[in-house]
Amino acid sequence: MKGVSVVAPVAVVSGVADGVAGLSLGHGRSRAGPIGTGIGVDGYRFMREGPGRLIRRLSLTALDERHAILRTQNYTQIEGETEKLFPRIDLAALAAREPKGTGSDQPTLLAPWTGDADGHAWGMVIDTMACIGCNACVIACQSENNVPVVGPEEIARGRMMHWLRVDIYDAGTPERIEAGFQPVPCMHCEHAPCEPVCPVAASVHDGEGLNLQVYNRCVGTRFCEANCPYKVRRFNFFGYADGQEYANLGAEPVRAQRNPNVTVRSRGVMEKCTYCIQRIANERQAAERDGRPMGEVSTACQSACPTRAIRFGDLNATDSPVAAQRADPRHYALMEELNTRPRTTYLADLRNPTREDRT
Repeated sequence: MKGVSVVAPVAVVSGVADGVAGLSLGHGRSRAGPIGTGIGVDGYRFMREGPGRLIRRLSLTALDERHAILRTQNYTQIEGETEKLFPRIDLAALAAREPKGTGSDQPTLLAPWTGDADGHAWGMVIDTMACIGCNACVIACQSENNVPVVGPEEIARGRMMHWLRVDIYDAGTPERIEAGFQPVPCMHCEHAPCEPVCPVAASVHDGEGLNLQVYNRCVGTRFCEANCPYKVRRFNFFGYADGQEYANLGAEPVRAQRNPNVTVRSRGVMEKCTYCIQRIANERQAAERDGRPMGEVSTACQSACPTRAIRFGDLNATDSPVAAQRADPRHYALMEELNTRPRTTYLADLRNPTREDRT
């Protein structure tokens, strides 16, 4: 555009035509504090008044500069595994499909999960057809659970701290992209592989089916992370919460913004999704105070999801939405063949292809 130009790195990804570039808005701010100022490129510089904010007469010019583009997940081509990890179901075949379980019918040497006297069994179902990959759940989880910002240097080393990631699947062709999104928090497995390998019992199971992480027991062996097939655990390499470069940079107001109901983790401990156990505890205390049964509990990721793709609740409550979704024909468990019996399960992506697509 005449009189306006920006310099930005370009990542080549599938699904974008040659000669086309996308620039996200909301970055490149000039007054966002010591952490956010000057990060990214300000796309609003191109915006002008008019119908639909239509921008005309833009041109792309390749420069000789090179910049490292940091990613929070690795891109892997898995031959023949995509349909198992991220199943797609044609609408015509939905009626004949039976919902898949969590592998509880497979043989095991471990004692079955029986629950506790309260009778609650917390679980989560994520509808991959409704998920649009917006990452609102990731930001909500970070804000709710005091997940630290680790900075670009640590991200470049693969040391991201988000308790929730959104995996991207593409089973289409370069001419016709069939993208799908799969949020992956801790599975809260009933037969959790992380628990038997912890030498100090920091990773334990409670009676309501939650896989707990006792921070003050953890000695940082990272055996649990190595044994987790879903790779959803994060190790606190540095004291991000206090005194480190990307913690609060000495700003006291940032300290006051933390959720007081969630422990601020110290260096050298493993952390992960807790199903927002502080919200479960708050509802339990309110129910005891009011002399009533526990009501619905909403996790931070569920509350922030704009498409209501995430549902959380008590599986033992027959009228709960999460229990009903487990009976849906699209229901499946991620890597159920491992017999981990996860409490976090999914609804398969539903497609309605045209006759040309089927052929």
